Amino acid sequence: MIEAGLWYRPSNFPAPGETTWREACDREVRMVREAVGVADVSTLGKIEIAGPDAARLLDLVYTGTFSSLKPGRVRYGLMLREDGHVMDDGTTARLGEDRWLMTTTTAAAGQVMRNLEFAAQVLLPRARVALASVTDRWAQFAVAGPRARDMLAGLVEADISADAWPFMACGPVTVAGIPGRLFRISFSGELAYEVAVPARHGPALWDRLVAAAQAHGGGPYGMEALNVLRIEKGFLTHAELHGRTTAFDLGLERMISDRKDCIGKVAAGRPGLTGPEREQLVGLTPTDPAAMPYPGAHLFAEGADAKAPGSQGYVTSAGYSPTLGTHIALGFLRDGRARHGETIRLVDHLRKVDIPCRVGPTVFFDPEGARVRA
Repeated sequence: MIEAGLWYRPSNFPAPGETTWREACDREVRMVREAVGVADVSTLGKIEIAGPDAARLLDLVYTGTFSSLKPGRVRYGLMLREDGHVMDDGTTARLGEDRWLMTTTTAAAGQVMRNLEFAAQVLLPRARVALASVTDRWAQFAVAGPRARDMLAGLVEADISADAWPFMACGPVTVAGIPGRLFRISFSGELAYEVAVPARHGPALWDRLVAAAQAHGGGPYGMEALNVLRIEKGFLTHAELHGRTTAFDLGLERMISDRKDCIGKVAAGRPGLTGPEREQLVGLTPTDPAAMPYPGAHLFAEGADAKAPGSQGYVTSAGYSPTLGTHIALGFLRDGRARHGETIRLVDHLRKVDIPCRVGPTVFFDPEGARVRA
């Protein structure tokens, strides 16, 4: 099994002159936003799906339509449980007419594999489809930042110009002499790629990628920096997909296609799983940029008694954004999407934190998404 940190620490490591993890994280976030960074994402779940009915299976397990995806392209998908709550999200690439590669979050890889096997064996018993977990067969690295294309152009034996390899494209490549795969996807909101090679070549390719990044003013970045980058863009992890949230809560209800059925579709529309009484995902910015919000803190209306009966939501993810010069957070707030611009209280009794925060959209940085499509 390839483990994150086998050849690089999964958290940020202070460089000479840095005294705290926070300084290291800030440096790595700025590095990705301004130059280029390389991260080990090998632990993401990877499932190969093959056969004439593979597209039919994907249409059943995902809320959106995948059968219309062309070979050489990637699509983001949302997967529901049978009770209508979100199971996982991720990307699936169409490698060929009847061959696909699904990427899952690290924590949900086993659950998603079980869901696919159940759907193939019970819901589509005559489906001509084969499934294989290939997580441990591939080492995979994210290369992100405005110089990512220039950096990879010196290693990849393919035309990866914006026209030849657009956003959400994928295909086979040779990278540093190693046959592999290239996906133009991004979990940072920057121009980015993910490079995959057979696991035995992982350490060697990592060294080559880091050296190339350093030659372009960048270097490696870790999971703490990756977390800040994705919070700045409002991207989800299982901090938000924790088993009690729906597509409506996440603001992704439009991803449930009205032209086909999928697992969990009917249950997702049950009374109580939509509507203003639900806690909806929002962005939170302390009115004091130096004030630090914490995941697990609860949200209260201004002037309300900060006790459990008055809680209107909670924080799921938080961090300091050196890009924006302030702490930021994601959380769920009752009727949150209708409350953008409102100021609420963020209270964490355990850490003795009580700070006012502005409610706003979940995307803090580059809301138009121009950078990822550069």
